[in-house]
Amino acid sequence: MHRVAALLSAVVALSPLIATASEEDSIQLAYNRPHPPAVVASEERELFDDVNAARARRRLPPLVPDPELSDFARQIAEDMAERHYFGHTDPQGRTFQDRLRRARLDYRFACENMAFDQDEQSANAAFLHSPGHYQNIVDPHSHRLGVAVVAAGDGEVFYVEEFSD
Repeated sequence: MHRVAALLSAVVALSPLIATASEEDSIQLAYNRPHPPAVVASEERELFDDVNAARARRRLPPLVPDPELSDFARQIAEDMAERHYFGHTDPQGRTFQDRLRRARLDYRFACENMAFDQDEQSANAAFLHSPGHYQNIVDPHSHRLGVAVVAAGDGEVFYVEEFSD
């Protein structure tokens, strides 16, 4: 199967609220096989489990599910799917920090991983092979995790991981 994107991603790590320069751009997308955005709950569970498996290999404690972070991740993934963009900053220039503030989520530590890929296994592999994304996964400051997986087309899927203290 042709890969939609092999991780068109940027990493934003905040401690406190300092972001990398790569978060400034968003990429406009055109879907090959579009359909209305749809949450893929089974892949959300797999992605959550895969994050904790990676942490276990490093002898780190598992992250606990955070429904508020998952809702936040889902809003971001659905927004990207509906508005055909990909990035930590939306087309209007709203950043990860802006979204956290708007959602009234206040953390001492927060970071975000995003991928646009064909399936959970590919997205997770890309996260694990990207030094910045992997660092977010195994960061000892993280204690909670929210994930979202939203399909915008066949094999055109957004993966968002939100980590916090």
